[in-house]
Amino acid sequence: MLRMNVVITLVIFLSGCATLNNEAGGYFFPDNVVGKYFVYKGYDESSGLDLYMLKDEMEHRFDHKAILVTLSENRSPDARNIIKVLSEIEFEQKEAKIAIENAERERIAKAKREERERIAKAKREERERIAKAKREERIRQQEAQRLVWQRKEDARLAERRRQIMNMKPVVCDKIITALNANEVRAIRKYPLNNAYRVAGVATDINVTYGDAVVSIKSDVDIFNGCSAEMSSFDDAEVINVGDNIDLFCSSWSETAGNVRFNKCRIYLKVISQ
Repeated sequence: MLRMNVVITLVIFLSGCATLNNEAGGYFFPDNVVGKYFVYKGYDESSGLDLYMLKDEMEHRFDHKAILVTLSENRSPDARNIIKVLSEIEFEQKEAKIAIENAERERIAKAKREERERIAKAKREERERIAKAKREERIRQQEAQRLVWQRKEDARLAERRRQIMNMKPVVCDKIITALNANEVRAIRKYPLNNAYRVAGVATDINVTYGDAVVSIKSDVDIFNGCSAEMSSFDDAEVINVGDNIDLFCSSWSETAGNVRFNKCRIYLKVISQ
């Protein structure tokens, strides 16, 4: 503003000099300068002054609206200086305006970028939250299903154990007698694939084709008898000839009148598990 006051003072000082006509005005204000920075308003007869108006895109920063210039031949350098000063002021203010506009555009662009990044981050976090919630829900469902299965399995095992504990022992002589009387009726009475609790007296413990086999005493048929194929050597190892045995076997089969119980274990071990 101080610089502008200096310029206006210079203009007023020059206003006391000889009148500059249109032709002279064209000399001191060349067309390229007038077209770019000034608008020639014409000759003011009342004051004898040429009237120029500065192209002012930021009028609120200027105190002037127009410039009245009167010059003598000896003051032409002053006129050129006035034009130079005014041009510099306008240029600086335009540069400042452009800088402010550029800064504002950059601020807006930065704000938009930050907003886009914020939205993208929020969406990403929301997707991660949903994915995590789904994983946790699947884990809860799997755990719930596992608990349901476990309860069913525990109930099944408990029922199976109860059935095993309520089993009445089968004696070898009864099956041999039933087979001798009628094999079809015997197999229907004692289904082959059923599990049985077998009681008797051990007469021999041996290994046949890699299996531990315990022979069971039978008094009803001197040609046919019963044997128990043990599930493991450990179960067979604790049995001695003459011991009263109590076994839990998974099934039985018959060959030439002889009965063989399969995959047998010590009964007390089975019900204590």
